[in-house]
Amino acid sequence: LERWREAGGVPPAGADEETALTAMLAAAYPAEPGPEPDPTALAVLAETAEYLGAGFADLINLFQPERILVGGWAGLQLGTRFLETVKGYANAYALTYPAARVVIDMGTLGPDAVTVGAAILPLADFFGRGGRRAEAETAEEQPAWASTVREREAH
Repeated sequence: LERWREAGGVPPAGADEETALTAMLAAAYPAEPGPEPDPTALAVLAETAEYLGAGFADLINLFQPERILVGGWAGLQLGTRFLETVKGYANAYALTYPAARVVIDMGTLGPDAVTVGAAILPLADFFGRGGRRAEAETAEEQPAWASTVREREAH
């Protein structure tokens, strides 16, 4: 958004980031046939897609993930239009072997993916234990004589 402003783009006055991004997308890709697409917005969005692809390539090269999911309010707005372009740049910039094994896709949890994912962690832990509660550990300190008695009983 800052790059668009610097290059002469005009977001709505007093708009938050989400509204400004929506305005930039509308300027680049007008819904109605009348207005011409804003070339500045188009250039900034194309540059952004390349930068995202290069960033994904870095993640792929460093961590070799099985999947990268694009989400959040900005990801959902940009991803529907640019995901294939971002994938192309990621594949071009990443090493061939790890790039062939990663899936880049849109997240399905909506703009609140981080919150939803964090809320699922306790459930995953619960189901990981087979639906049982965690056993409370009783780490009471034993008196010194107790270990001596246990050793004598063993003989």
